[in-house]
Amino acid sequence: MKYFKLVVTVSVAAFVGACASSTTTQLARNIVRIDVSAAPACGAAGARNLVSKLAAVETIRLGYDKYLIAEMGAENNVRVVGANYNTTGTLNTFGNTSTFSGNTTATPIVSGTPDAAIVAVMFEQRDPEAANAIDAKTTLGANWDEIVAKGTLRTCLN
Repeated sequence: MKYFKLVVTVSVAAFVGACASSTTTQLARNIVRIDVSAAPACGAAGARNLVSKLAAVETIRLGYDKYLIAEMGAENNVRVVGANYNTTGTLNTFGNTSTFSGNTTATPIVSGTPDAAIVAVMFEQRDPEAANAIDAKTTLGANWDEIVAKGTLRTCLN
């Protein structure tokens, strides 16, 4: 039973952890738009969290310290589009009589992605507008420098 739980846990972590893509478009010297498509298991909240962290990464990468969220949107396009069916059982035949006892399970087929987008306006620490802005390093946590060095985040598990 412990082996089964381990396999399920590793499978779910791989499913959730490896599936996110992002696009960054610089709109002005201190303004970026970031679009994210995440794995279905991340959900809309995971996509929004990931796009916020990517805004912090871009803020530091472009030489700024803080950012304001000028616009944010999210859309969940995840749908169950079908199912795979598996029937197992036993067929017993005695003469002209047959009996079947079995079980049918269905595994859903999921399609689509939760998507999120953000427009971030970035500021240096000394800018007056920075007083109400979000600190990028605080958003990323203690290992912010490692995250920025990677260049992007590809998972909603961060």
